[in-house]
Parts: sequence; C-alpha cells; structure tokens
Amino acid sequence: MRIKPLTSLIIEPTNTCNLRCTFCFVTEGMTRDEGFMDLKLFKKVIDDTPDLEHLCMHNWGEPLLHKEIFEMFDYAHQAGVKHIVMNTNGTLLTDKMINKIIESPLNIIRFSIDGSADTFKRIRGVELQKIKENILRLKKAKETKRPELSMGVVFTVEEDTQADVEEYIEHWETIVDHVRTQPKLIQSPRSEPCPEPFGKDYGKLVVLWDGTVIPCCVDYNATLKLGNANNDRVSALWNNSEIKALRNQHEKGDYPKVCVNCNECETSTTEKRFFFDEIQEAI
Repeated sequence: MRIKPLTSLIIEPTNTCNLRCTFCFVTEGMTRDEGFMDLKLFKKVIDDTPDLEHLCMHNWGEPLLHKEIFEMFDYAHQAGVKHIVMNTNGTLLTDKMINKIIESPLNIIRFSIDGSADTFKRIRGVELQKIKENILRLKKAKETKRPELSMGVVFTVEEDTQADVEEYIEHWETIVDHVRTQPKLIQSPRSEPCPEPFGKDYGKLVVLWDGTVIPCCVDYNATLKLGNANNDRVSALWNNSEIKALRNQHEKGDYPKVCVNCNECETSTTEKRFFFDEIQEAI
C-alpha cells in the first residue's frame, strides 16, 4: 500500500469536556489522564510539521474549553496552514466567543448535533434549542462580517437514532453550509488492512494534549504510541520504526488489539472525518 506524505494533523487541545454524552468514550471508557495542551508544545508541533496543510483542532473533548485555543489558531495560520477545522458541542458560544471565532482564521466550524430535540436531550443532557440559538447567532455574525467561514453540523448516528436522519438533513440544510452524518465507532471483525497508517486520503497523525502521538483517533486510550511531540519531531514519526511495524502488521493481517475489531474506515457508511472536499468548498 502506497504511503502518502504527512500533510494533516488532528491536534487534541484537551480531552476534557463539559458534557457527558452517552455514546462518548470521554464519558465512559477513556482511562488516560485529562488535561490541556501547553501552547509552547502546540507551537512545536506546528513547527515540526513543515508540510502541514490541514489541521483538525479537536479529538476527544471540547476544544473551546482551552483558554488559548485562538492563539493556537493564529499561530497555525501564521505558519502557513491552509485549512483549520474545529468541532464543538456549541454550548460555549457567548457573544464574546462568537466575536473571537469570527475574527479568527478558522476555516470550518462544525457543531455536534445528534438527531431530534428529544434525542439530543437524552444523549447530551442539554436542550437543543439553546444550541440552535447559538448557531443562529454565529450565522448572523458570519454573514455580515466573515461569510467565508463555513458552518456545519455532524450527526453521530446510532441504531436507535437512524429514524431521525432524513428529517435532520432536511432541517439543517436550510440553516448551515454543510450537513454530515457518521456512525458511532464501528466494532466488527476487521477483514482487510486499515488505510490510516499509510494515509487514507493523505498522511495524518493524531497529537494528544500531552504530546503523545498516535496513528488514529479511534485509539482513544493511546495504546498505539508512536512517540511524543515533547521530545520527537512529529514529521519524523510518520516513518519511524513503530509506524512501520504497525503497517507491517496490517499488511500481514496480524492486527493490534485496538484495530482487530475496528472497521471505521472500511464501512460504506463512514464519511471522511477530516472532510478535505468540504474544506475545498469553503475556500
């Protein structure tokens, strides 16, 4: 399998969240420590990845809880990163926060909205109407001050929420620029190598808040450590001995425990989580 150049990063500003969504591993399953990435470390990660084009500023946790998130956006933009994307639960959109978003170099902001109002309340524990009001306030501000900012919603679909999908798409397409549906992490026996360690659409690594570098966001407890950005040059980890061993395991069908029952990238219902085509439409 051809190895693509490393041009993308998922950076986790924090794995702390102000919600406890029923399907999320932050709520149940994540055993690693919670914390916030140091700004100095973030700058090192950006500096260590000279070919970086696409930056996804969320992983597990709510990125807007990080007090220096906008300094991070600015630094990445000044370093030449072309596309900066962030997912948020939308609960923290005060007027002050909206102004900061509008003034930032963020290209795409996406809100996690799961189904109908009743479904949303059951899953996330907050009222959907309040989040929708926040989204509409941001939309009004961006239409007059920064129309190029692309806004979207993403629906993590579970078996008991599939019935909401059609109505969800019809409703949100009238409000935001793009609508995405994606399945909850898919657990079933793996039948073929995962393309992520080789570069599914482009080379991509995940940098957790403490600097730990892993090959895939599905590894929420960081069992497949490639190195640590505090001590290692991130771009070098794309071709180090650890990831070469992982690629070899996948080519042989000898999958690590975290990979053996994951079909996140093989299922036809999974859409790209980084959404490069969507980024292209937004610029």
